[in-house]
Amino acid sequence: MSGEAVERSVGAIHADEASLERAAAVVGDVHVALLADRSVDGWHRAVEAAGPSSPGRSYLIGVDETVRGSAVPSSPGSAGQPIGGGVAIGTVEAPLSDPIQYLEAVLSDLGDELDAGGTVVVDDVGALVPDDADVDSIVPGLVEAAAASGVEFHTSIATNDDDAVLSALSRRVPTAEDAERTLTERLIAHLRRTDPTNFGYLRHHWREARRGLTAVEMSYPQSKQIHASIPDPETTPRTLGATLQALVTLGALDVWGDTVAANRYDLTRYDPARVDTIGSLLAKPDE
Repeated sequence: MSGEAVERSVGAIHADEASLERAAAVVGDVHVALLADRSVDGWHRAVEAAGPSSPGRSYLIGVDETVRGSAVPSSPGSAGQPIGGGVAIGTVEAPLSDPIQYLEAVLSDLGDELDAGGTVVVDDVGALVPDDADVDSIVPGLVEAAAASGVEFHTSIATNDDDAVLSALSRRVPTAEDAERTLTERLIAHLRRTDPTNFGYLRHHWREARRGLTAVEMSYPQSKQIHASIPDPETTPRTLGATLQALVTLGALDVWGDTVAANRYDLTRYDPARVDTIGSLLAKPDE
């Protein structure tokens, strides 16, 4: 994993579906999958074929925009259909009105089965989320729900279509080593497209931001406090703050608190390895 010093929930963002399948197989124990990108049958066959190990119990939930009414079970543990071999399947309508509450209910329903651990796989987190919802609140809640139940949270770059969701995930879930560069490239493109001003500040000032983040002796500093720790800075507190916000979007840093207080940062989630990857990609000439 990259950025191992960062305290994050256990699990990983993988490069592709094959890596995601292998992770579910290797961890074993109880496996819960919320699947919008592929069928539950296809996923089950892929996980079984992915490695020498496999989950002892699997609860596979199809996330389907076409499902309506009473066909939607509250949880595969209580209302899903057992199909043999320790597998139960269910379906839920997308998007979910409260994705965090739904996942908590699924995991709570499994109860003591989770004592040995296992995995939660959400192939496309954005498919669960209503259009007007705050992904920066929902994504941490999903990851924390899995961690609170003692299971790992896994997803992949390839199956997540929403770059804002990937940005939020990258601040909460470690990135598998083979996915680090791909994820960072995608998030840089997302930043450049959606926030060209902060992208410009990042391109010019990422080294100074790194110096400040290394030098500051606080866990939750304001941008002006980070700026004050830099000898002979080229930035102003404002331009440094814009650069730090860009690093937040790229998953190298997080903001502190339940509200997005853009002037205070969470250095317990600072990932210097991600910053190094960002720097190497920004050094590449534009194509």
